[in-house]
Amino acid sequence: MYTAEASVAPGALEPGAWLKRQRKAAGLTQEDLAERSGVSVRAIADLERGRTRKPYPSSLRAIVRALGLPDAAGTDLVARFRLSGPGPATPLAPPSAPAEHVRGHPPEHAGPAQAGPAHPVPDEAEQAPAIPRQLPTAVAHFVGRAREIGELDGALAQLDSGQAGAVVIAAIGGTAGVGKTALALNWAHGVAQRFPDGQLYANLHGFDTSSAPADPADILRGFLDALGVHPSALPAGRDALAALFRSRIADQRMLLVLDNASDVAQVRPLLPASPGSLVVITSRRELTALAASEGARLLSLDVLTEPEADELLTARLGPGRIAAEPQAVRDLARLCARLPLALSVVVARAAAAPRLPLSALTCELAEAAGPLDALDAGDPTANVRTVISLSDRHLSDRAARMFRLLSLHPGPDITAPAAASLAAVGLAPARAALRELASASLISEDVPGRYAFHDLLRSYAVEQAQGSVPDGERRRAIVRILAHYLHSAHAARVLLYPGHDTIRLDPPPPGVRPESHPAQPAALEWLDGEYAVLLKVIELSVLEKIDDYAWRFPVVLWTYYYVCGHWHDAAATQHVAVEAAGRRGERNGFARAMRGLGGALAQLGEYAEAREWLQRAGAMLSEIGDAVGLARTKLIIGQSYEYQGRYADSLRWMDEALGLALAVPGDADMQLVRAAALNNSAWCRVHLGELELARDRCREAIDLCRCLGYVPGEAGTWDTLGYVNQSLGDYPEAVRCFTRALDLGTAMGNRLLIANTLGHLAETHQAAGNAALARDAWLRALDMYTDLHHRDADKVRAKIRELGPR
Repeated sequence: MYTAEASVAPGALEPGAWLKRQRKAAGLTQEDLAERSGVSVRAIADLERGRTRKPYPSSLRAIVRALGLPDAAGTDLVARFRLSGPGPATPLAPPSAPAEHVRGHPPEHAGPAQAGPAHPVPDEAEQAPAIPRQLPTAVAHFVGRAREIGELDGALAQLDSGQAGAVVIAAIGGTAGVGKTALALNWAHGVAQRFPDGQLYANLHGFDTSSAPADPADILRGFLDALGVHPSALPAGRDALAALFRSRIADQRMLLVLDNASDVAQVRPLLPASPGSLVVITSRRELTALAASEGARLLSLDVLTEPEADELLTARLGPGRIAAEPQAVRDLARLCARLPLALSVVVARAAAAPRLPLSALTCELAEAAGPLDALDAGDPTANVRTVISLSDRHLSDRAARMFRLLSLHPGPDITAPAAASLAAVGLAPARAALRELASASLISEDVPGRYAFHDLLRSYAVEQAQGSVPDGERRRAIVRILAHYLHSAHAARVLLYPGHDTIRLDPPPPGVRPESHPAQPAALEWLDGEYAVLLKVIELSVLEKIDDYAWRFPVVLWTYYYVCGHWHDAAATQHVAVEAAGRRGERNGFARAMRGLGGALAQLGEYAEAREWLQRAGAMLSEIGDAVGLARTKLIIGQSYEYQGRYADSLRWMDEALGLALAVPGDADMQLVRAAALNNSAWCRVHLGELELARDRCREAIDLCRCLGYVPGEAGTWDTLGYVNQSLGDYPEAVRCFTRALDLGTAMGNRLLIANTLGHLAETHQAAGNAALARDAWLRALDMYTDLHHRDADKVRAKIRELGPR
């Protein structure tokens, strides 16, 4: 349990010393911790010795999770390192991104903007671009496969020889449960250091019963994000994404593991084009077309040999127990068809009952196999079903019920709080059930605190649920899981983006315990960690035709999409929301979804279509009498023109929004709209040369924000006022305004605002002839941009180069 004694509060151990103590307490070397966390040994050593001035928060949190500590410890560690180092090091967004024009106001609302999520980032000792280390944890007790490892070593030797002439590909084929992923990951971890530019991993879900095979475009977006390409810089089409990916890793030495591919068509867009990279693919199909066209090496993986099966059982159960019952060991291997997945499940059962004779276990397994073997038609994977049925019958009632209900969750993984809501039980019983299932090897904990199914085990769980979970209970469980994520996401949004009008939610159904978030960093971490799940639950709500959730999820997530730059996901899910709200006849939701879709399309540069949706949204909001919603829609339309540099057109819409706000001076929401409109109109007037009027607008907005106690709006307007003074040539006053904006923004963690302000501050120092201060501001910004994997990091590097040597 994480306690105050383990924390890194001021006055405790220095953070590096604390980190070293936690690592040693976990029995880990620096190399072990590096492998678990994806943070380099060098960076960990520098952290422990206190050599790192401003470590990246995401690296610290990855280390904390790898140590098995709760997220609270990561938050404390980040804070302690920040306190021990000079100057602020909050990760920020770039000043020249589209959000710059918003100056602290996400386009749908008049509230504070936050920058993108804390994605995994390169270690501080490493150079940009980002160096991804995405390999999941290797399988414990890996045995045998010497011939196949030799084949993979041969592929690496081919790459090293420089004679390949193209990317080197190794495709591992074989039946389900035969250990393809275990082989690929075990070998990949062993050679990871031979690929200094990084390792990429993706589960392509080619044979996942819970969902369709992964779209290559989605995988490419994930790879490009890991490589430091900001989501807002990604093209829309798959071919364009593939081209950008190939360009990004050209001339780099990269290892790619593409796991569980459905076919060659799914894999081809993900392949590099230039020599230097090695790709390992696993699939239940033989990908012979890759051998013919790309020269891939094909490896066919069979079940374990008898000596390999004995080795696995010995590693898991101990030599003494194996030597005592050699015949039972041979029987176990035979009854499991020497299939690694089946063996893993049955040895977990044996390990859980150390006094149970192995012969008794083989008898039990043989009895269970009888009727099932008559149906398997010789398919060795049927033995997995037999073995699972044996383990299943020994589960507690609580764990057995959880096992079946987990099959209703859309994946890709689940946490204990979500499982508690799914099963309508308390958190402690949910954790106990998950631990029991993990101990039985029926689920895996590949990432600390997150549990996932092997697809064969999910298939079995689905089968069991169909026979034992009545339709009514099944529907209630699905609604509970949807409600858990919706209410938890809504709580995160309210905490992160105060001052926004947001949809009202009915109380969650009985048994649902939504997650609360103690502070903004925790809320943002929750959204980051659950993002892939949230996309899946939107799909689930559509599949189950639960439209009340299908339209609410995208609306609740809109601002998160905005600050993270996930415009393609935003556009796709807002389309879902438009359709679902339309089916429900939910006019308020329909209008909000159209507004969200318009905002996403504007960010993608589809201005004409964006304004069509926005104007339709405005018309509906006018019809239903939502004046605040209409005013905010006008703000977004104005911003769509602003993004195009059409400041006069933008100003007209800002003034219309301002007029609506002035008409109801007693409405608090409208006064927030008024503050945003004043700030945005000031920005437009700067670019139209109306500097004095722009300054007046800023001062009016600041007074209003102070009256309202609206700190985000005040901070954003100080930034705009600084830009006005910079344009007037009053550099000292500009610096004073930017400093005020930074103080307010830092206090509330408004990263977009701080980033924008740092960029403007650097430009002001440079214009005033103070290259040293300009360099310092740009360097501080560069650290933050790199942490965000933002495209404008390159622009900042160019600014620094323009300044010349120190």
